[in-house]
Amino acid sequence: MGCRQVVLLVFGFAVCLFIGRIGFAQPDDYSGVVAEEEWTVLHLKSARMKGTRPLPKLSKLSTLEEFDLTGPQPGHPFVLGNFSTDGKFGLVDGYVQRLDGHDAALRVCWADEFELEGIMEHAGYGGWFFLMGWDQGHGYGVSNVNMKVSGSPWFVSEFRGAKAIEGKTTELDDFDWKREEPFRLTVKDKHVVLEIGRFEVVDFPLENYKPGEVIFGVYETQYGTKPIRVKSLRVRAISSQ
Repeated sequence: MGCRQVVLLVFGFAVCLFIGRIGFAQPDDYSGVVAEEEWTVLHLKSARMKGTRPLPKLSKLSTLEEFDLTGPQPGHPFVLGNFSTDGKFGLVDGYVQRLDGHDAALRVCWADEFELEGIMEHAGYGGWFFLMGWDQGHGYGVSNVNMKVSGSPWFVSEFRGAKAIEGKTTELDDFDWKREEPFRLTVKDKHVVLEIGRFEVVDFPLENYKPGEVIFGVYETQYGTKPIRVKSLRVRAISSQ
């Protein structure tokens, strides 16, 4: 094989790789973390940090100050419905948690297939969610609400135009997350798995999943907003190969 053929072959291979990656690239104006093969630590609680303060300027996490969506049950007193950010996240004794307002959303990262793991503390009542593959209002959400009488159901929803698509929400079995627990959220081969402690709480296909943002949020219910504290968080990209 001559030099010219080798150059053309290498060039063609590079073009194929580039074309294959176009669909996975984050927008040019995206300012958050992009998941890579190596673990990226997004937050780790410091025992020396006391008091309440905003997220540091160099934090890998950031509050989404203008973010709206319509969940599967608008107007419901507990299940995710009309969500519009009016609150911010910050640090309280080293934990990431909502500081004010009622609805708050946290930009976590941009990812295709990924693992997100950490330790979170859940207490009290109220609702929260993870969004995955969120891009211009399309993506998937895993949401949960803890109620005093009706248990703690989980929902997987597909969104389009920042609204849950009718008929595309599935309610899963109850699981009450009520203490500090390690968790792992995995999206691979158009499938989401959420493990909390030693329990697999969510295992569900995401037929139309595409790369996008991962967003964490808490929302107001009839009980108020669920007090959740994030102790640690890290993410990495994974491959289906």
